Amino acid sequence: MNLGDIPRRNAKRYPEKLGLVFEDKYYTWKEVNSRVNKLAHAMLDRGIRKGDRIGILMENNHRYWEINWALTKLGIITVPLSYRLKTMELKNLINYSEPRGLFVGKESVDLANSVKDAKSIEWFVQVEDASAGEDDYESLLLKYADTEPESVGDDDDTFALIFTSGTTGVPKGAMLSNLNVEANSYNEFVADRSVKEDINLIATPMYHVGAIFVSNTYLMLGCTNVFMRHFDVKELLETIERERVTVCLLIPTMLNMVLNHPDFDKYDLSSLRLIFYGGAPMHQAVLKKAMEKLNCSYTQGYGLTETLEGTFLEAEDHVIEGTETQLKRTTSAGREAVGAEVRVVDNQGKELPPGEVGEIIIKSRSIIKGYWNMPEASAEVIKDGWFYTGDLGYFDEDRYLFVVDRKKDMIISGGVNIYPKEIEELLYKHPAVLEAAVIGVPDQVWGESIMAVIACREGFTLTEQEVIDYCKENIASYKKPKAVAFLAELPKNPSGKILKRVLRDQYSA
Repeated sequence: MNLGDIPRRNAKRYPEKLGLVFEDKYYTWKEVNSRVNKLAHAMLDRGIRKGDRIGILMENNHRYWEINWALTKLGIITVPLSYRLKTMELKNLINYSEPRGLFVGKESVDLANSVKDAKSIEWFVQVEDASAGEDDYESLLLKYADTEPESVGDDDDTFALIFTSGTTGVPKGAMLSNLNVEANSYNEFVADRSVKEDINLIATPMYHVGAIFVSNTYLMLGCTNVFMRHFDVKELLETIERERVTVCLLIPTMLNMVLNHPDFDKYDLSSLRLIFYGGAPMHQAVLKKAMEKLNCSYTQGYGLTETLEGTFLEAEDHVIEGTETQLKRTTSAGREAVGAEVRVVDNQGKELPPGEVGEIIIKSRSIIKGYWNMPEASAEVIKDGWFYTGDLGYFDEDRYLFVVDRKKDMIISGGVNIYPKEIEELLYKHPAVLEAAVIGVPDQVWGESIMAVIACREGFTLTEQEVIDYCKENIASYKKPKAVAFLAELPKNPSGKILKRVLRDQYSA
């Protein structure tokens, strides 16, 4: 079996239960399985076979998982592509992954047409566009039977090529297997206390690994999964209220936007039992506000696209009114997942004792097989089954993992290691600060100096000197910024992570 078998199993167990919901479309698991089988037959009819790649270029909707399942049944590799890319960026990814066909959303037709001359592309199937004739998704399904196709996909097959976020460089295609995703879901069942009655809201983009592995957890259980076309705060609040959502993944920047929406208090969010967060650090001030305003549990997952989740900070660890130790643990990434082992090592790979900062490495069944057609890059990060994350951190005495920063984000000023995350935590506590990033910029005397880039809350202003003085009052003087810049909004990648490399490029001069 592989992930493509999920709709068949759910159709057998819960035929009349709602499986997928998108806007005004509601499909039972029986209907979902029928649609998936029809699409699988369509792919076979087009000569698509095991090992081929097929791209998906569209915003979220229920068809995203229908396509994933149909392809995976047949051992075909899904290539999720960001609809926010420009032509040159998309063409580079297509030339790299060589998909034979593309499923294209209505919002991405012009973008898809701009790369139609790519050598590997043989066809487009347009989603939500009846004018496309036989290449319209819904028209295509009508032509085929819904009998179960012969499944040739295996657990160890590559399920998808997930492009790394590119926050520190050029994206690479992480080969995520069926087993990787499935193993991670078992870890998450435990951390989330997931149950088949959950209703999961998918608001993060489906081309990002977070949306894939979190949604798979609830799809495997046979839960109802509700898709948002794209993230919109007002629509998210309305959807939670209307669909009685119980579980939702939110990147910290998204949750921050939700909490600061002017109409937040007007919505009934009482159905929520859990918010899962990850993908970027949750600053303690934001977490405290979330726990005060939303009466639900929280779980954090720490990991990379290449590792999925290695640790979880579970609900019982989210204590904002407790001992000093309990409060500190809310800033940690939690403890090892049931199916993972995590170490902190020095530059020679030697395991470090509690309290000492080193590189975080992870071993689990969720570690990718490598990067697509990049054996050297794969060998650099996967050594003896361990994935070297490039993140710096340490364990406390109870094996709670504290992620200090990215190796590439660490600032070395006058020979002293300075971790931006500590300064950012302080800045987020300031009532005028909405978003903050701290970067190192070249300094002729000290090698690097500290710069803060800030977006203020609506109606608030700050000066550079006010920020510097605030930091000087609360942390050691050598950690205070020497310069401060103000932006209306900090640059982010499509999954909501602040792009420090863009800020470094902008301000290094």
